[in-house]
Amino acid sequence: MNPSTISEQIERILRSQSFASKSQLRKLLEVLFKHMEEQAALKPEVVIRELWPDEVRTKRAADVATEMNRLRHALQTYYESEGKSDPITVHLPRRAPGATAGTQEKRWIVAMPRNGTEILAAAEPAATAQPKPRWSGKAIAAAAAAAAALCVAIGAATYIAMRVWWIPERPRYGRIDGSTLTIFDVEGKELWRKTFPEGFEPGWYTQSLASRLWFGDLEGKGRTSVLFTYLPVRPESRSSTLICYSDRGKERWRWTPGRELPEFGGSPATFRTVALAVLKATDKRPPRMVVSSQLYPWWPNQIALLDSNGKTIAEYWHSGVLSSLALADLDGDGKEEIVGTGVAIGYHQATLAVLDPDKVFGASVEAARPDLEMRSVGVGQERLRLLFPRSDLNKALFQFNMAAEPTIEHGSIRLTVQECITPSPSCPIWYEFERGFHLVTAYAGGDEFRSAHERFYQTGKDAHPLSAEEQAAFSRVRCLVGCTSEFVPLGSPAH
Repeated sequence: MNPSTISEQIERILRSQSFASKSQLRKLLEVLFKHMEEQAALKPEVVIRELWPDEVRTKRAADVATEMNRLRHALQTYYESEGKSDPITVHLPRRAPGATAGTQEKRWIVAMPRNGTEILAAAEPAATAQPKPRWSGKAIAAAAAAAAALCVAIGAATYIAMRVWWIPERPRYGRIDGSTLTIFDVEGKELWRKTFPEGFEPGWYTQSLASRLWFGDLEGKGRTSVLFTYLPVRPESRSSTLICYSDRGKERWRWTPGRELPEFGGSPATFRTVALAVLKATDKRPPRMVVSSQLYPWWPNQIALLDSNGKTIAEYWHSGVLSSLALADLDGDGKEEIVGTGVAIGYHQATLAVLDPDKVFGASVEAARPDLEMRSVGVGQERLRLLFPRSDLNKALFQFNMAAEPTIEHGSIRLTVQECITPSPSCPIWYEFERGFHLVTAYAGGDEFRSAHERFYQTGKDAHPLSAEEQAAFSRVRCLVGCTSEFVPLGSPAH
C-alpha cells in the first residue's frame, strides 16, 4: 500500500475533534509517524528530545511510557467515534515482553487496514520459470571475472555514496545548555556545538526550541543545512538573527529581519523572527525561505523571501502580526502558497492571509485604519485575507483574538482562533475550510472555551450561558480580499 495512505490517515486523526484539545498527544503521534520507517532504532531519548526539547534533563523513559499510554487510549476513543469507518487503523503495540516469544517488541506504531493485516510493501510477483541455459567452461570463467569486476565497481560506488550521504551524520535535533547550542543526529549522537557569549533570551526559547530550528537541504546537494533563529539576552535594542550552518557546523551566512521605514518615525527598527518555513524546490526555482518577523514589541510584520544564500529577494508588510506560517498547494496548480495567521491590528481581530510566493511585495491595505498602512512600500497583492469574529468573552477581557496553528491537507485548511490571550493563548475556536475557502465548520474545541465562558458569565448583570446565536456567529468570517462576498461562503460539512 502507498505510504501516502498512512500519511492521510495520520493527518485525519490529527485534524479530528477527538484530538482538537490534545496538543501534546498530537505532537507525539507526529513524532512516531516521522520515525515509522526507522522505529526499530527509535529510542526513548530521541522521543524525549522531540516531545520535550526544553526538559530533556528531567524527563525519563517512564514519562514517554505514560504519554504512549495516553495516546493509546486517545486512539481507541477516536476509532470508537469519529474514526469508526476509517479504512486504516493505527495502533501502538505494547513494548513489554511477549507472552509467547519472550522477546522485546520493537515496534512503536503500526498501521493496519480494517481486515487486521499489517500494511507491508507488496511483494514482487514471482518470475515465470525459464529453461536453464547451458554454459561452457570458458563462458563460466568469463562470467565469474565480469561478476568480480562488477562487485568491485559496485563496492566502490557504494562507498562513495555512503561518504556523500552518511558522513558526517545528518543533523536532526538541537538542545540549549547555558549559552551553548548543541546539534545531534537521529541517534542522539552529538555532531557539533556553538557557544554564544551573549547567551539566549530565556522567554524566546521556553516554549519550544524546535520552532527556532529548521533542518533540510537548502542547496539541492543532499546535505542538511541547519537554520537557527538567535535572540540574545535583553534584546530590547537588538533584532533576532537567522543563522545558517552546514551539516558540519560551519557558519554559512547570517540574516537580520526588517529594515528602517519612514513609518517608524526614527524609532529603532528592532525585529524578532516569529515563524520560518521553506518553499520546496521546483523545476524552475530552488528552495526559498519564508521568514515572518514582527517589529518589537508589537507591529508591523514583515514576510521576507530569502534565497539559499540568505539574500532578501522579496518582502510583504502586514499591519499586525503573522505569528504562524504554513506552506501548501491550495489550488492544485503544483505551486505552494504562503499561509500566515495572526492578528490584524486595525481591526483588533484574528486574521489569515494567503500570498502567492511569486507576488510578494507591498503592504496590506487597512480600510478601517488608513493611518496604520505602510504606504512607503506600496500596495500589496494578497490572494486572500480573512478576519475572524470575536466572541463576547474576548471582547470583555482582551483587545483582540488571535489565529494560529494552520494545518493544510489536500487544499483544505484547519486552524484555531484563540479567544483567551493571557496568561497563555487558549480558549480555541476551531475553523475548517474546504478547497476554495468555503467554511465547513466553526466550533469551540473541547470544553476550554465553554468553561471559560461559563466561569466569566456565571454572575452579575451580564450573566448568561453560551447561546446558539453566539455559536452561530463564529461562522461569520469576513473576507477583505479574494472573495466575491463580504463573508466567506459556507460549504458542505466534512465527512
